[in-house]
Amino acid sequence: MPLSFSKIFIGFSVFSVILVSNVANDVPKKPYELVNDVCRKQWNKQFCLEVLKFDTRSEFAEDIRTLTTISLDVATKRLTATRDCFLGVKTGPPAILKSLKDCIDPYNFVIQSLQNCLIEDDCLLTGYDIHIAGDEVTRCQKFVDSNGAHDSFITTSNNVTLEYCWLSESLANLMCDETRG
Repeated sequence: MPLSFSKIFIGFSVFSVILVSNVANDVPKKPYELVNDVCRKQWNKQFCLEVLKFDTRSEFAEDIRTLTTISLDVATKRLTATRDCFLGVKTGPPAILKSLKDCIDPYNFVIQSLQNCLIEDDCLLTGYDIHIAGDEVTRCQKFVDSNGAHDSFITTSNNVTLEYCWLSESLANLMCDETRG
């Protein structure tokens, strides 16, 4: 039975659609495409870009979970260094020394929380864990304020730490949206 023009046309059309969709799926992403899209939604876009582009995994990241993991990894490294700096200060004004001592437990809690929060089976709990970590930074700042060291480098460190927490929590929330949607 000879093939009619319409059967050949339909067959060619179906083959073309399949071919075009496969080619479209194979188009490489632009470097940092997801990072740029996500950071555009953040209140501190520049901080987001700096944190996420710090890690090479972000260059061609395909999901928000990867970016959340990067943010948490970078935050954990930086906050561990901050805590270690706090531990290394042995001399100075009594208000600063007392504040540094008071802030060690909250910083240990923050570091532990950020290291473990992606273990949660529920992404909402991940965001909650990060939020609670931010509350611990606020607790540290209350110690600093009550000790009279509010204009010290500890306040600056706490502000940066809160930036990490806010970014990580925002990414965790976007991760939840991605898994639901």
